[in-house]
Amino acid sequence: MRHQKTGRHLGRTSSHRLALRRNLAKALFTHGRIITTVTKAKEIKPFVERLITLAIKAFGKRVTDRPAYVHYYREILSRLQDKALTQKLVGEGQWREKGCIAERFLNRNGGYTRIMRLGGSRLGILTGSKIGQIPVLNYKMEGRDRKVRLVGHRLGDNAPLALFELVEGAGEVVKEAPKPEAKKEETSKTSKQEEKKG
Repeated sequence: MRHQKTGRHLGRTSSHRLALRRNLAKALFTHGRIITTVTKAKEIKPFVERLITLAIKAFGKRVTDRPAYVHYYREILSRLQDKALTQKLVGEGQWREKGCIAERFLNRNGGYTRIMRLGGSRLGILTGSKIGQIPVLNYKMEGRDRKVRLVGHRLGDNAPLALFELVEGAGEVVKEAPKPEAKKEETSKTSKQEEKKG
């Protein structure tokens, strides 16, 4: 039995897994989205989200508590091992005026990334369909327009590739659903009746 052995091995040694996780996180922070396998995306998602959480904590302490800020900055730097991307996360250097990743997610409590499968039954793509009928996903990376063809598996199962990306901006505030018109008319009728009585 595999007690207390969490995580995926991915057919690699522990040092190779650590390097893979670091490199995929660097690519994600550099480009905003990457295409990888579903298994790798699921494996690095907690790592990336912890880094963003640390960056948000650091961003909040930058002015008020400098020692705490330096602590969080060094934590991110030790895990990511890339000074330029650490600065991009917390808003230092050239990212001070441009806006950093932490600033983007200040009002969001987790869920900074999204995994979108690029094929299979989840997206409702019929297997065996003709090339012209297969949907194409358009997106921008490094200022260029790119396309990914969403092709399903032969057995109709989910494809192994996934689009792993940072969520767009902060969490949206959910607005209240508009009230039906009938209720508005009723309130206006009651107010008119009260005016007549008064």
